[in-house]
Amino acid sequence: MERIIHVTPDDAVLGAVERDRAHAEGLLHRSGMVFLSRPDGTVLLQHRSPAKRTFPGRYDASCAFHVAFGESYADAAERELVEETGVSAPLTLVGRFVHHDPPEHQIVAVFVARSDARVRIDPAESTGCEFVSRDEVDRIVRTGPITPWLREGWPIARDRL
Repeated sequence: MERIIHVTPDDAVLGAVERDRAHAEGLLHRSGMVFLSRPDGTVLLQHRSPAKRTFPGRYDASCAFHVAFGESYADAAERELVEETGVSAPLTLVGRFVHHDPPEHQIVAVFVARSDARVRIDPAESTGCEFVSRDEVDRIVRTGPITPWLREGWPIARDRL
C-alpha cells in the first residue's frame, strides 16, 4: 500500500496516510508536477493511460506524482521524472498551489527542468507523449481534455521554462 504525506493547509506534516484512504476521505496531501522542456523551448506533455484511476486518457504535465512519506517534494520530483520519462535533469521549484478536484485534495509543487535527453515513457503511466510549443500547450489547456491540475500548474510554469 502506497503511503503519502497527510498535511495541513499550511503544508505542515500530520503523518503518513494510505493513498487510497486520502482519496476516499478527501485528506489534503502532497503532490507535484514537472514540466520538461527542450533547449528549443518545446514542452513535453504526456497522455495519461486509460488504465489510470483518476482522469484517464487526458493530457498531463511531463510527469505528475504524489510525494511518498519520508520524501521531500524535490526528491519525489526527481524520482518520478526518471521513472516516467527516463530523464534525469536539474529541477527548479517555481511554485505551489492547492488543488481540490475529487478524489484529489492536494498541495501541488510545480517544477521545471530542461534537457535534450531521449525520453522513454513508462507505458503503465502514459500511452504517449509529445513535445509541443508553449502556444500549443496554451491551446491544449484551454480546450482539453486535460487533468485539472494541468490547468492550474501550467500558468505557474509557462514563463519559467
